[in-house]
Amino acid sequence: MILDFKEIPKANTGNGDQDTFELFSRDFLEILGYEIIQQPDRGADGKKDLIVQESRHGISGVTNIKWLVSCKHYAHSGKSINDSDEPNILDRISVHECDGFLGFYSTLPATSLGKNFEGLKKKTQIDSFDKERIEKIMLESPEGIRLASRYFPISFEKYKVENPKPAKIFADKTSIHCEYCNEDLLKTKMGIFVTMRRFSDFDVEPPVHYPYEKAYYSCKGKCDAILKSKYMQDEMMMDEWVDITDFISPITYIKKLMAWMNSFQKGGEKANDEVFDKLKRLFLNAYPHISREQTTEEKEKVKFYLQNGLMDWL
Repeated sequence: MILDFKEIPKANTGNGDQDTFELFSRDFLEILGYEIIQQPDRGADGKKDLIVQESRHGISGVTNIKWLVSCKHYAHSGKSINDSDEPNILDRISVHECDGFLGFYSTLPATSLGKNFEGLKKKTQIDSFDKERIEKIMLESPEGIRLASRYFPISFEKYKVENPKPAKIFADKTSIHCEYCNEDLLKTKMGIFVTMRRFSDFDVEPPVHYPYEKAYYSCKGKCDAILKSKYMQDEMMMDEWVDITDFISPITYIKKLMAWMNSFQKGGEKANDEVFDKLKRLFLNAYPHISREQTTEEKEKVKFYLQNGLMDWL
């Protein structure tokens, strides 16, 4: 689980926050398209927390279903919701003149309640949202993401670090496309940048480093093999490649940038205009992806570099 439902205050406190889970359920259902018929309140609720309406559009027109919503916030105890926590479901639906029952839970329904739901589905509309279903839906849409940031601020900050989005630096969306299948390699994170030059002559002093003459972006595997055969028509050429993901991690981005700058300055490396333009395009389009805090995985990679003495490129 990414979202910690214990960030939402307990429902049985008297500090003014006891309605937070019901308010969260209202906002959640609203972004899904339910119409709020009756808001949460603190009066005697007759075993209902709010009433919402769903409009289903079909060939014969629109069917409106009024749902009685029951919220159970047991995340702090970790207790599952039993059938005894949801008594007399059919009577409650009838009393409130609803068409179905919708459970909204911060833990999971117990087996007993699940069996009760299955039996009731033969007689009425039954649906439920548990913590896992709620989280999955929230993290799949911009509206859900905004809701998560409001009700789960601590969890959401951690989520943002581990699931970084490119910074909005340039007017247009940045991308690097495979030159064979046109996949966006910054999005798939499954690509490579390949450079080619003639075999270096190390038998002379000083060694001769021939300029980079060709370069391409490619998916790994099939696309790379096809592009390699296209570009490497001269058997005296050799290829070098680097993983695209190295350009969208903050530390390895700096590492690659410094390596190329040092190679051009100190090592006498050269590249023709086509190769140099593709290298610049890669650095520029990758930059929004590294203008952020590092993920845990990327921090572990830096730790590996430090432990193995691979930080001398700075």
